[in-house]
Amino acid sequence: MCGRINLWMSSVELAEVFELFREPEWLPRYNLCPMQQILTVRMHPKGVRLAEPVQWGLVPSWTKSSVTGPPLNNARCETITSKPSFSDSFRKRRCLIPANGFYEWKRLDHKSKQPWNIFREDGQPLAMAGIWDHWQAPDGDTLESCAVITTEANEFMANIHDRMPVILAKSDWDHWLNPDVTDPGLLTNLLVPCPNEWLRGNPVSSLVNSVSHDSVECIHPVKENRTLF
Repeated sequence: MCGRINLWMSSVELAEVFELFREPEWLPRYNLCPMQQILTVRMHPKGVRLAEPVQWGLVPSWTKSSVTGPPLNNARCETITSKPSFSDSFRKRRCLIPANGFYEWKRLDHKSKQPWNIFREDGQPLAMAGIWDHWQAPDGDTLESCAVITTEANEFMANIHDRMPVILAKSDWDHWLNPDVTDPGLLTNLLVPCPNEWLRGNPVSSLVNSVSHDSVECIHPVKENRTLF
């Protein structure tokens, strides 16, 4: 699962790290959730990278309504080539989803969970593998949306949750974004857990449990809660 992220880098920093054609319109966010706008890095037809916000929660182009049930905020790597909601986007519409961190909830007992903020050990932003789609209503209104691709947890993440986002190395960005690469067989080898040493994490406040909280306090480390047993 990946259902909350934070992205608080400045537009200048984002443009530099992701080698964007222009700075994106983005303000720091500390608690983003599905159905909100998150930033995607995509390849423009003219061959430059652009970062633009789209809805988090994929709406396939062939659906009749933009509201069809629970948001498709995650696409499992195990079924991405076969599931109709994701397969066409995987072949033709891939993106990077920048994040300074993502939140995951570690189960403490049958009643309580501890939220964690997971981020890169080297301080660089995460480049999560994503897919996007373009939906158009009969009246002409359009919606662009995306989903984060997830994989099984690596050893580090397994202590917190059994799933994690696919996090791509910078050396793989060009290949992932290349619109000429449409053979799933040339892409699925990237859909694996990242190395353990890439990641660090801190327990954080239960403030992140509510999407109404969106401040820097959401990423502040706290002492981990412990059960009595």
